[in-house]
Amino acid sequence: MRIPTFSILLLLACVSAVSACASPIAATGPDDREAIARNGFSTDDVGYVLFDPDSGAVLAERQPAKPFAPASVAKLPAMAAALAVLGPDHRFETTLHATGRLGNGVLDGDLILKGGGDPSLSSEGLAELLRDLGAMGVTRVTGRFLYDTSALPEMPEIDAGQPWTAGYNTGVGALSLNFNRFRFDWARPAAAGQPVRVSAWSVSDTGRVPLDSVTVQLGAGAGAAFTPLTTAVGDPAVGEPVGERWRFAPQPGMAASLWLPVTRPGLAAAHVFRRLAAEAGIVLPAPAPGTVPPTATLAALHRSEPLEVLARQVLRYSNNLSAELIGLAAARRLDPAVRTLPESAAVLTAPAMMAAPRTDWTGLRLLNHSGLSAASRITPAQTMALIQGAGPAVLALLPGEDEGKVLPPGVRAKSGTLAYAKALAGTLTTANGRTLGFAFFVTDEAQRAAMDRRMDRRIAEIPPEARAWLARSRKLQADLLELWMAGL
Repeated sequence: MRIPTFSILLLLACVSAVSACASPIAATGPDDREAIARNGFSTDDVGYVLFDPDSGAVLAERQPAKPFAPASVAKLPAMAAALAVLGPDHRFETTLHATGRLGNGVLDGDLILKGGGDPSLSSEGLAELLRDLGAMGVTRVTGRFLYDTSALPEMPEIDAGQPWTAGYNTGVGALSLNFNRFRFDWARPAAAGQPVRVSAWSVSDTGRVPLDSVTVQLGAGAGAAFTPLTTAVGDPAVGEPVGERWRFAPQPGMAASLWLPVTRPGLAAAHVFRRLAAEAGIVLPAPAPGTVPPTATLAALHRSEPLEVLARQVLRYSNNLSAELIGLAAARRLDPAVRTLPESAAVLTAPAMMAAPRTDWTGLRLLNHSGLSAASRITPAQTMALIQGAGPAVLALLPGEDEGKVLPPGVRAKSGTLAYAKALAGTLTTANGRTLGFAFFVTDEAQRAAMDRRMDRRIAEIPPEARAWLARSRKLQADLLELWMAGL
């Protein structure tokens, strides 16, 4: 039986790891206790390391071996690994393929839209493919219109511990469009007895397209407004709606426009393509899943920007879908058998673990590439090792205050935020001009666990007390950065 590559890598990494952990209450460097107490935290809630990125010397630390929730800080090692595996010039490809013969504007065969995992694919990219198809003279397809998502596993959401209605917890797949979100608009009736008007749109920078793969069923009653009814593809032959279905119960005071996640990304992209094709004068049948046959001819090709550009965007804008697609593509380059996000994260992390055998990797648990999981864990010391392994070229992609981030001048870092979990990791420049690396975490395990037990997956908003906690954590983060930059 073939042992998956990711299992071998993890085994080697675990064998090489040092078993002894640093003291969980270790603290050196400038005295941080007053800042921690002033912001309403216990020293047990906080962990960090401040280090020289060249020598690896630790200048200040607190609980360096305690596992914390990384949140979006997990995107930093994911992008570093993907750049190492795929290369900074790698481009994702979305393609059109045709079978049969073309005559008098009619393709007597099939047209296949194949996704290559492009995290930046938008309606404009599909329009580019359609321009090439139109230049061939195609105005109608008599066979099937297929969409091929075989390049990557398709999943209805990133993390099952997040709300269904969170626009940041989207479906993942090789054919993903407009960041796999749709805008839901609704309007109350102008007069009694008139229906509530609802619509779903796939939105890009240049406009919006009706999203035919989404059906919204109106409901009534108190409680949360949205509930996904099913993600199964229906049978139009018997009158079933095709795609994903939601139940919507209008509530007093609701916004008239909301963002919701697409859970069947391949089907949604195919429907948008068909709409755009109709606008371009090309008639296509309803889309169906399929794969490109060996006999098909390449009809059109759209390529993304280089991975280095995409990785910079992930680190600046922190889009979860983009991180997952890039991470999956890199992991499947190492092991094509990868089918889940935890497997993918393990594959992509293992080489970095082997490159730092003196780091104690005990407790490391990354369940995806975006950090969108309250169950992922990493220690400050492990984050330090991953930052060092990323190298200067990757660290140069980190955003700072010059790119609109709320960070002091001289700090370039990736932030991470979940309810009751805050993290920041990157580099800073001290008052005397010294460049240092750092990894900072604060987590309230008990309050996060209590919130998860009470979670209603229909509600995306975090409770007010969690927002207040995050405000205090951001203030502590700022105070510690000021302390480190002034004192070393």
